[in-house]
Parts: sequence; C-alpha cells; structure tokens
Amino acid sequence: MILRFALVLAIGASITFVLTPLIRAWAIRRGLYDIPEARRVHRIPTPRLGGAAMFAGFMAALGAAVVVPWGVPQMQRFPIESFRLGLLAAGATLMWVVMTIDDLKKLSARFRLIIQILAALIAVGPYLWEWTLHPAVNGVDVGARGIIATAFNTPFPSPFNQINFHEIWPPLAIGFTIFWIVGMTNALNWIDGLDGLAAGVTFIAAIVLAIHTYSLGQYSLVLVPLALAGACLGFLPHNFHPAKIFMGDGGAMVIGYSLAICSIIGGAKLATALLVLGVPLLDGVWMIIWRRVRGAGASVSDRAHLHHRLLDLGLSQRQVVAFYYTVSSLFGSLGLLLPNSWWKLGALAILTSLMIGLLFYLARKQPQAQKSA
Repeated sequence: MILRFALVLAIGASITFVLTPLIRAWAIRRGLYDIPEARRVHRIPTPRLGGAAMFAGFMAALGAAVVVPWGVPQMQRFPIESFRLGLLAAGATLMWVVMTIDDLKKLSARFRLIIQILAALIAVGPYLWEWTLHPAVNGVDVGARGIIATAFNTPFPSPFNQINFHEIWPPLAIGFTIFWIVGMTNALNWIDGLDGLAAGVTFIAAIVLAIHTYSLGQYSLVLVPLALAGACLGFLPHNFHPAKIFMGDGGAMVIGYSLAICSIIGGAKLATALLVLGVPLLDGVWMIIWRRVRGAGASVSDRAHLHHRLLDLGLSQRQVVAFYYTVSSLFGSLGLLLPNSWWKLGALAILTSLMIGLLFYLARKQPQAQKSA
C-alpha cells in the first residue's frame, strides 16, 4: 500500500517537474512575462503559466489515484467516491482554464469570484438539490453525492460535541462548503507573492492532510492530497528563489481549491487544516479587514500582506518563506499529534493570538526601507 502512495506522489512530481521547463521555454518565446512593478517583489521579467504544468501533474496523479487501489482490499473505493474525484477534477479544470485566461488577460475580481463559486458548486455536486445523505454500504458511510462539509466536531460535551449543518438545514452545509472552498482558494492565491511560498506551504499542508486521512483509515482518499503534494513538489525546484517561472493564478487558485477539497472530502478535517494553514488564512482575514477599514475593496492589490511586511522589516525572501514553512510544519504536526479537540483548540488559540500580535506590530512599525530612506 505504501508503494502505491509513493507512486501517486511520484507521478504528480515527475510530470510537473518535466513539463515546467517546457512551459517556461514556450512562455519565453511568446513573451508571457510577469513584469516587475511597485507592489511586486521580483526585479526582472519572469515567465508565468507554470500552473499549467502543476495542473497536468495533478490531473495525471489524480487519474492514477483512481487506478492504483485496484486489487488492495483496504483501499476499496465505492463508486460514489470515484464520482467525487470526478467532481474535483471538473472543478479544478474550470478553475485552471479561467484563471489561466486571467493570467493572459486580466479578468475582473467579481468575475473571478463568480468562477470560484461555480467551481465550489461543482464540488458540492448533486447534494445541491438532493439534500440527502445515502445510507452506509457494508458498514462504510456513503454520505452525500458530492463533496460537502455536512458536519464538524467540537470539543464541547454532548449535545454540542458536533455541529451538523445537514441536520439543521442542508443549505447551511452548502453555504459553509462554498465559503470554505472560496476562502481557502483566495488565501493560497494571496500568499503567492514570494518564490516557493504558495507551492511549499501547499505541499506541507497536503502531506499533513494525507497523514491525517491515513490515521482515519481512509486509505484510498490518502491518494488525493498526495497527488496535490506531488504537483507542488515537482514545481518547487523551478520556483525556489530566484524563481525561473511563476505558477500564476492558474496554479495558485487550482492548488488552493484542491487543498480545500482535500480537507473536507471523506469528512471535515477542519482543525488540522486550520492549524497547518493558520498563517495564510489569518493573513487573508486580516487583509480583508485592513482594506475595509482603509476604505479599499477586499480585492485591491497592495503590499500589506504579512510576507510583504516581513520583507519590509528587513528579512530576505528565503527567510520569510522559511518562516512560513516552519510555522506550517510546526502547527500541522500539532494537529496530528495533539490527543483531542481541546488541545487543538488551544493550539489554534495560541496561533491566532501570535498572528494577531505580529500583524498589529508590523502594521504599526515603520518599514525598515522607509527608515533608511
């Protein structure tokens, strides 16, 4: 079984690794560059569209994930699970096509948000109108015909130990799922501002979710985050600072969308996802509030993200990326190792407090660059 896990990871990594320089060469011939400007960090024109290689690697690995469980009883997959993988592939394809167009010809923020919601609705699938959880088969839960966060556990005693959106009102489950997918999609896109940042954080998060899924005995579903991890791993050698190519929105939004689905497919793993992705998610919430307070739209581009502020503080790109990797790895490990929900809630409270303190400190501190000016 471990060899099958490694095969899916290797397929995603190898295909992405091989295709990325080919796409880079094509982008150079076509003159498809990210041009430096005031809010950007890079100083020379850099080819974009690396997301095409990541998408190809992820789709190939996802296809392998459908095949490799054959002949392994512990990895038996029910038809409805394969159907959910099809929904993931369809939604990711829509996201990649439209966001690649955005990389070539800028689309409006409103239109991109509409596409993100449509991709989330594709993931929800027939549950959108069925509002039904199907009964168990051979003792295994079948659940909704779609990828939907119907419920999540809490650390509180019964009857508050679980919030079940499906039982309260199915549209709540639909609304929460859309909010979760769209939110994480944008959070990963917003941290794609430094070389190796988005791909590296996604790789760490996908590995953490794969381990969590394995611990739940959902062996066939382990392959899904491994497919995503493989695509990110194959891209990173070309994207570490100084980056030879950028993934663009066609890469960042696809990996954010896919990661969001990895965290809810087969049951919500929200605590673990919030811990491993706490920094980009909290930074995203902070930025929305910060921009609203300043009278700007939530989609306005600026240099107020955490990674920009850390650069302005005097850290190098590699140091900022290492900070993100370290925090994601540390709190992702806590999400796997802590014994119960109370401990995870405590870790999440600590992470939130530290992030709020850091963001307030950086918001008040005059950037080093301005001091020396």
